[in-house]
Amino acid sequence: MNTLATIRTANRVVGTLAPTLAARFARKLLMTPQRHREKDHERAARASAEPVTFRFGLSGVRWGDAGPVVLAMHGWSGRPTQFAAFVAPLVASGRQVIALDAPAHGRSPGSEAHVFSFVEAILEAGSELKGIESVIGHSMGGAAALYAAHLGLPVQRVATIGAPAALRRVLARFADWVALPPPAASAFLARVNRHVGVDADEMDVARFAGRLGFEGLVVHDRDDREVPFAEAQALAAAWPAARTLYTRGLGHNRILADAGVVDAAVRFLAAAPSARRVA
Repeated sequence: MNTLATIRTANRVVGTLAPTLAARFARKLLMTPQRHREKDHERAARASAEPVTFRFGLSGVRWGDAGPVVLAMHGWSGRPTQFAAFVAPLVASGRQVIALDAPAHGRSPGSEAHVFSFVEAILEAGSELKGIESVIGHSMGGAAALYAAHLGLPVQRVATIGAPAALRRVLARFADWVALPPPAASAFLARVNRHVGVDADEMDVARFAGRLGFEGLVVHDRDDREVPFAEAQALAAAWPAARTLYTRGLGHNRILADAGVVDAAVRFLAAAPSARRVA
């Protein structure tokens, strides 16, 4: 029996008899990222990058040494070099790319993280860097980028790739994935809210997208198995000022290396400032 099957079987039993115990375990599991090996093209990109460290130990890597900053945030259990395909064209456009290690990822400190800690990391980097022009985020990093900009990160553009539109739905899918019975799933959501200190419903683009005063690009694959395509549809519906790019057959991660996606995202991120203000 594999690990996930074991967890699901245990949760069906423990989650019924002791929902609080199952919720505690699920919260810990949710917030503990895994480390994955870099692919060959990512290692090549890292070799040409300059390590950077922010206050309180937050880390990242930089490509390019001048020009407006494109800040990049990876997704859950991701890494900065997943944006490797974007680096050369963005640097060629006269920009520098700074990709962060989220808390508890890469060289950044911590053993646990959550989407609001991703937001805090983006805001922390934003407070130290000058000339941030835009942000690009993948998956949870995309949701965090949008929320950070909503909270005041001064940017002209935000591009999201495979990002969810509502945290509550992310948590519900996770509870279902680990087979938490309804009482344990409810206890799990309450425990996550208490641990984080912010209600999950705060991170729902339907609540704030209408007030976003910058240009947006929503990229999503119709066959994404990790973040359903319905999340992109919800994001686009809540943020009609954003343009969309929908693909098929690329899934959740390969989309980051697709030449068409990279070209469209770079053209969006490196475009001249719009004459009108969105919103």
